[in-house]
Amino acid sequence: MKRVYAYAMTAAVLIAAAAAVIGAVRRLPVQPTVLRDSGLPVTTVLLDAGHGGADGGAVAPDGTAEKGINLDIALRARDMLRFFGYEVRMTRESDVSLHDASAATAREQKVSDMHRRLELYNQADLVISIHQNKFGQAKYRGIQVFYSPNHPAGEPFAAVLRETMLSLLQPENTRELKRGDRSIFLLYKTTAPAVLVECGFLSNPEELANLKREEYRQELAWAMTCGVLRGGW
Repeated sequence: MKRVYAYAMTAAVLIAAAAAVIGAVRRLPVQPTVLRDSGLPVTTVLLDAGHGGADGGAVAPDGTAEKGINLDIALRARDMLRFFGYEVRMTRESDVSLHDASAATAREQKVSDMHRRLELYNQADLVISIHQNKFGQAKYRGIQVFYSPNHPAGEPFAAVLRETMLSLLQPENTRELKRGDRSIFLLYKTTAPAVLVECGFLSNPEELANLKREEYRQELAWAMTCGVLRGGW
């Protein structure tokens, strides 16, 4: 009986989540399915939870590391996208680095990790890399989206994803869509349509408080899922 109840509760949660995503998508203006119309069959989505293992990424003033927030959002988005029929791959599903066992120094491990991620990027139909931002002044805040310049579908999909996330979560946000340059190695090198989402600033107290809340991380994952539905189906 307990098992049946657990299954029923899981099903209820999935249905509620699906209803939330569908409702959110319907409230947004209609957009062309930029990935499908570009001739790209979007079936495999790679979610890249930035950093991991010894590489914690950005660290908030209270010690909160970026890597854990990235992974939590990615796992939530994975479950939502799978529910809608996508094949979803992950660069990582736990607190690990992707470096080769032969990499000894921190630098060698970082380089090895980045090259392994690049291999995974180039095997996917679409890549969403999830990160958090940080700046020296606490006043800066807001989602920002970057895109790879190496595939014609990258920029238009990034534009749809950005509009979707801001419409649902931060309608006052005026941060512009940015082209990934040499400073963002994976976007600069990959041949796949790839975007990087900076979900918020760990250096902003209000945004940090939101990012530490499970409900807000769920909202971020839902907004990403809505963006994929608008841009890919």
